[in-house]
Amino acid sequence: MQQENICYMHCYKLDVTSPGLMNITNEEKFAELEKVLQGRTLQGSENLRAFLRFVTSQAIENQERQLKEYIIATEVFGRGSQYDPRIDSVVRVQAGRLRVKLQEYYATDGKNDKLVIELPKGHYTPIFSHAHNVSPALTAEPDGNGKVSENIETAAPRQLAAPLWDDLLSAPEPVLVVFSNTIFHGTYEGMKLFNSLDFMHGSPESDVLRQSVGSGGQSPEPVIDHYTGIGEVMGVYSLGDFFARMHHPYRLKRSLLLTWDDAKTDNIVVLGSPAENLFLLDLPQNQDMVFRWVQDGKERNLNAIVNIKPQPGEQEYYLAKQYDSSPSHVSEDYAVISLLKGLSEKNRLLILAGINTFGTQAAAEYVTQPEYIKDLISHLNIAPPGEPPKLPTYYQILIKVKVNGGVPIQISYVTHHVL
Repeated sequence: MQQENICYMHCYKLDVTSPGLMNITNEEKFAELEKVLQGRTLQGSENLRAFLRFVTSQAIENQERQLKEYIIATEVFGRGSQYDPRIDSVVRVQAGRLRVKLQEYYATDGKNDKLVIELPKGHYTPIFSHAHNVSPALTAEPDGNGKVSENIETAAPRQLAAPLWDDLLSAPEPVLVVFSNTIFHGTYEGMKLFNSLDFMHGSPESDVLRQSVGSGGQSPEPVIDHYTGIGEVMGVYSLGDFFARMHHPYRLKRSLLLTWDDAKTDNIVVLGSPAENLFLLDLPQNQDMVFRWVQDGKERNLNAIVNIKPQPGEQEYYLAKQYDSSPSHVSEDYAVISLLKGLSEKNRLLILAGINTFGTQAAAEYVTQPEYIKDLISHLNIAPPGEPPKLPTYYQILIKVKVNGGVPIQISYVTHHVL
């Protein structure tokens, strides 16, 4: 089944294969091009005007042709036959500027246009689509000097992410990002990762600040060191980059230092499962997908995602795969993305948790990268046709991750449960 292709710039873009787009004539496309070229946004930017005119005309007249960087460099910017894109980045730089100018145009002069011209990132062939006005709160307006008051560069990603992130970004306070910082115990001759899943059927009675071996009675040996997985580190980077694009503040805290006061007052994003974040075992929220030990066919205890309420076609539990006996040599992982109510009614808790650290990294990418956000929304959207996307209030999503050399290389949706 073909998935809906949703764009949030200052319009909702229809699927490029939708029958409605087939009704856009070449005359209408050229008319829209002239509107943009004559608008205030591109006045004084002759290079960008020439760029837009060339690529748009080529797209209209040669619909099967994919424009290459070399052609644009020679035809628009006067580069010679020796042009090397590895050395000269003029086309990429000007394309980035043109994308920003197009967004600015449709936020100001072109906000009532019936058509929209978009230059997809990574491509040089423009796309035409019908436009529908969005909520005024999501539309940038010019101030008294004719300048756009909203940061145009962030308008499109903010609107794309709105159905998923609005509840967490609605408050002006920083989002609290908590990354796992579990402990090793033993000696330098024999260190062991402390796994809080050992207490899955009975969380120890202790303040979350005192996540330690002593609190669980696991071992009399002293704690030697702390541990944070590479996936959590990369997840922090993905989230930090995302919040920067959203222009929303955030702050970091190690899970060992998290307090219940934090949990009561903040919107929180947690990186890592209960295996590394003991406080997650004490959450009052019911969940359909949880982390537990299960036995495989060889009677080995393995960390798994257990599906408490399996729906038709779903498995009862999901296990990671590895290509040899080393726990770090994972070839396939699973992760759960859980959006839950915070301890306070007004707050939200987003948990990004893989069976292994690679799954956690993939979960962070799935909720921060545009192509994955679109995929997530397409599966969870509960809005009637023709209306802006809307997601359930609370839910869990299961994703599958292909891993190569310790790097998540493919992320795919498996299923989701509405809580």
